[in-house]
Amino acid sequence: MFLKFNRQGKLPLTIPQYQKRAIDSQGYSFLIRRATVEDIDTLVNIEEAVYAGQAPWLLRDFLSELSRPHIRLYLVIERHNQVIGFAGTAYQREIYDMHITNIAVVPVWQGNGLGRLLIEDIANFSKNIGIHTVSLEARSSNVRAIALYQRLGFKNVGIKKGYYLGDHEDAISMVREIDNKTSQN
Repeated sequence: MFLKFNRQGKLPLTIPQYQKRAIDSQGYSFLIRRATVEDIDTLVNIEEAVYAGQAPWLLRDFLSELSRPHIRLYLVIERHNQVIGFAGTAYQREIYDMHITNIAVVPVWQGNGLGRLLIEDIANFSKNIGIHTVSLEARSSNVRAIALYQRLGFKNVGIKKGYYLGDHEDAISMVREIDNKTSQN
């Protein structure tokens, strides 16, 4: 009857509303909010900056993702009204998982904990709706990202051979368990 008294542990059919929030980190103030279609050009530009001009996701990919807010959650992190990073997720209700599909921070802001802030925000949001795991893939050559994910509690659960388009690099599949003992679902 009431969602907060749901004793069967069922997840909501769609992703609930995300409340934007201000956060301070390392002496800077940021805003984390849900991405909109108006952010797409910036998201592509961030990817081009991160991936040496070769954005793995194109405008049409982001448009497809952002047009499904009931099963996709894309967050952006802003400083002074300028988007400087983002993370995207796919809500996998049937397996109680929030899968991180994409994450990027502009190079001049990398190393300042913004990726960690985005991942922790996704994990907290996921916990609050009753999700059991957060999952992702990382390029096997991206040792810096893999090390970050491990520090954040992700465990290596396998390798996906030839996962990435273009260069067919392997992906490391990683999963973080979410402790839901105190969740409000």
